[in-house]
Amino acid sequence: MKYKGYTSIMAVGVALSLLAGVSGAEAAKVIKYNSKNTVVSTAPRIIKIAQQGKTKSTPKSNQQATAKQSNMLVEKDGKSYFLGTELPADYKKISIFGEAEATKKQAVAYIKQTNPKVRLDCSVEELVDLYWQEAEREEVRPDLALAQSLVETGTYAYGGDVHHKQNNFCGLGTTGGGVKGASFKTPELGVRAHIQHLLAYTQKKRPQTKIVDPRYELAHNIRLERGLVDTWYGLNGTWAMGSLYCEKIMATYQKMLAMPGGQAKKDKQDKADKKAKQKDKKKKSMRERVDELMKEKE
Repeated sequence: MKYKGYTSIMAVGVALSLLAGVSGAEAAKVIKYNSKNTVVSTAPRIIKIAQQGKTKSTPKSNQQATAKQSNMLVEKDGKSYFLGTELPADYKKISIFGEAEATKKQAVAYIKQTNPKVRLDCSVEELVDLYWQEAEREEVRPDLALAQSLVETGTYAYGGDVHHKQNNFCGLGTTGGGVKGASFKTPELGVRAHIQHLLAYTQKKRPQTKIVDPRYELAHNIRLERGLVDTWYGLNGTWAMGSLYCEKIMATYQKMLAMPGGQAKKDKQDKADKKAKQKDKKKKSMRERVDELMKEKE
């Protein structure tokens, strides 16, 4: 009987909450009952909560933003397009780690074509070299890390809260509302901080260089608690709140890859082919040796 009375109370609460259009949890907060466990004076307060809650419906601006995003990313014939640019196949699975497929020459050409008036404290060539140097040391893909930097800075046009003199290439510490974020003395340290921040999201072990990213410890502890990410797609909703952050990076990368001077992908394939041939040759030599031993036994 004890449980029966409690069940009745909860049942009334749920029924009234459904009638009023509010959650059962909110209904439970205002349920009143007397010494005999009889529910009293519940409905009026629940209805009042429902009336107050009407203003909490999804804002029209959020609905418009969702519709806009769906127009930005289009699926067609098994392929994904972001603002008209075809994204790599299985782009959601592309690892943050690995070798570059775009070349330095392509990266420089893309940056100069997209923004002839970059705002940097070094040359475009020097910055690209720094990305290859810092990323390859940690086995991070330098071409995609650079593409992320281009997304964050508007291809080094800046114009937002961050000033180009800060050498902040990935929006470290910027939260909007005039917050300028982190600053670094040299472009090299700025690039290093970017790569270290990626590592904070992706691996348990610490970077090989001294920590210069002021938000490394915070980001690393959060990711260790909530789970590491090892793909660029995993940065959606973690590095950036936007749900199309990875898609922006991949579209930028694809445009870079389309520039003249591509050789990295061919070199990678040539290297793989050479390795396969050496393996086949080794197998053949072992087979021949076995044949020789068999003949010796005969």
